[in-house]
Amino acid sequence: MNWRRVTTVTILAGLTAAGLVFWQILNPWHATAAAALAIAMSILWSGTDATIDDPEWPHRASATRAGGRHDVSDLGWAAFSRDGRVTDRVVRRIRALAADRLRAHGVDPTDPAAQPDAERLLGARVLRQLLSYEPPTARTVQIWLDAIERLGPAPTSTHAPPPATEENRA
Repeated sequence: MNWRRVTTVTILAGLTAAGLVFWQILNPWHATAAAALAIAMSILWSGTDATIDDPEWPHRASATRAGGRHDVSDLGWAAFSRDGRVTDRVVRRIRALAADRLRAHGVDPTDPAAQPDAERLLGARVLRQLLSYEPPTARTVQIWLDAIERLGPAPTSTHAPPPATEENRA
C-alpha cells in the first residue's frame, strides 16, 4: 500500500472539505462524506496498485508449408478488393494461366491473327473479358476458370514434332 498517496489524498480531501464548508458550498455532513469517499477511493487505489501482466496464449511454433493453411488464407484475403471486385493480382495470374494453356494448344495469345483460334478455344465472351481492363466480379472469374479448365492439358498428337535444332530449321 502506498501510504504517501493515502496521506496526501487525506490532507487534500480534508482541506477541500473545510474550504467547501467555510464558503458554505456544502454543509458539514456532505463535506465530510465527500472527504471520506475520496479517502476510501485512495485507499482502494493504493491497495490495488500492484499490476499483474495479462495472461497470454502460449505461442506454438508452426511450420509453414507451401500451399498450406497460411497460403490459402493469404490468397483468400488477396482475391477481392474493397468494392467486391477481384484484385489485379489475381487477374494477372489468371491471364498468365490462360496464356499458358493457349500456348499449350498451339495458339499464341500475343498474335492478333490467332484471336479466332483463341475465341474458338475459350469463347468470345471470355476472351473479350480477359482482354478488358475492367476489374471482374467473382462470378466472371469463375466463368474464366471454367473455360480455362475446359481446355485441359495440351492435346497429344500421334507424331512428335521434330526438335528445334539448326538442322531442322533449314
